[in-house]
Amino acid sequence: MLLVDTADQDAILKALDYPGVQGFTTNPTLIARAAGAEVLSLDEYVGAARKLCKIAANIGAVRHLMIQAIGDGALRQAAKYLDDLKGARDKKLWMKLTPTPTHLARCSALKRMDCAALVTAVFTPAQAYVAMESGADGVAVYLGRLMQLETDWERNLETIAMIVRSADRTLLLASFPDRHTVDVGLRYSRDITAPPAVLDELLASPLSQQAIDAFDGKVALQR
Repeated sequence: MLLVDTADQDAILKALDYPGVQGFTTNPTLIARAAGAEVLSLDEYVGAARKLCKIAANIGAVRHLMIQAIGDGALRQAAKYLDDLKGARDKKLWMKLTPTPTHLARCSALKRMDCAALVTAVFTPAQAYVAMESGADGVAVYLGRLMQLETDWERNLETIAMIVRSADRTLLLASFPDRHTVDVGLRYSRDITAPPAVLDELLASPLSQQAIDAFDGKVALQR
């Protein structure tokens, strides 16, 4: 699963033309940035997220959309987003939850609403384990941040990946500052969300470009 990490409508539409992109992820920071604001009220945040849902409902290329739940209103927010997606049965709404007792307690109820639960900001194996036992459909790890802040990040991520795989759930990797970090992350999961700038780098390689130039040169010589 390849997603674009943005709340900018134009960036989402552009990214959906990129091969393999199946949808988008958002968070409060991205939604506020797209709105040109430092801080949003809860109503403003939910309103902006609902606009994204309505856009997704009318775009066939969007298969997955992931929206962060705020406060203790995960179920109320999910109900509104699902209403905006009504009729678009090929879309999967993921509510992003935090690794807290309040949010993890919502996993079962979200499943009954036919909504997936993704526990985000997971940095430890214990958090991943409790998320799986709570019925979450997946966890999201901020890989770039984990690599920067934890000296033992590889062992942590290997254990998290093992826990998630054994439960047959989704491990979404995020927080990619560059393509190199994506290459590292693909050792652990093929489910990633990348910002538009990094998405544009995924097919870049000097060696590939050399080969492409050589192919083009050979064809030109035959003319």
